[in-house]
Amino acid sequence: MNVRLNRISVWLHKWIGLIVAVQIAFWVIGGLVMVALPIERVRGEHRLAEAPAVQLDLAGAVPLAQAAQAAGVDPAHAELSSTPRGPIWTLSPTEGEAVRLSATTGQPMPAYDAGEAIRLAQGQYRGPGQAISANLLAEAPVETGREGPLWLVDFNDPEGTRFYLDTVTGAVVSRRSDMWTVFDVMWRLHILDFGPAGDNLNSWWLILLAAVSVVVVITGLILLWLRISRDIAVRRVRRS
Repeated sequence: MNVRLNRISVWLHKWIGLIVAVQIAFWVIGGLVMVALPIERVRGEHRLAEAPAVQLDLAGAVPLAQAAQAAGVDPAHAELSSTPRGPIWTLSPTEGEAVRLSATTGQPMPAYDAGEAIRLAQGQYRGPGQAISANLLAEAPVETGREGPLWLVDFNDPEGTRFYLDTVTGAVVSRRSDMWTVFDVMWRLHILDFGPAGDNLNSWWLILLAAVSVVVVITGLILLWLRISRDIAVRRVRRS
């Protein structure tokens, strides 16, 4: 009985332990990479230029009542703010989506093209690269954490920086790079979530690996018990 139990335990401990060891290696390597990469650089904060302080021209701005009338909404909240494309009114009704209007004309902000997107992105960029292309995305990629359309502008710097711009204001709403991609891969390997979002800390892969790890621990304890029992038996024989 002990011989069979030992054989089964050794087989399970060896092969299942190998699977667990591979994932542990991923955890260690991924953890090392994530710790080694400065999170500020991963987020691309060092590539976003500091926005200059701009004093809003309240006298030249369209009055709130006029903007609300032009938008056809009764705002529960209104905000006048400065953007790369000029001052805008953001009018938020009690229900429904917010409406954004130019604070200088009282009309919806006109759409802008790829050339303007490149100019806007370059003006908010800090670094050695140049904006080389702009693409209008109908739906924001998952990596941005946003919804709706965005402009994607790529730079030719060593980090492969990419800016995502708001289609109305032209402001950078998300920054990503090749460093972010590496970090994201390491993170996914760390939590074993390979879905679109990559933020599920309770994935089936992780639960399965945890269960398999328990098998490794149990078989290890069985092997330890068998070894101790054998050593005790050998000592008794020697003493007798």
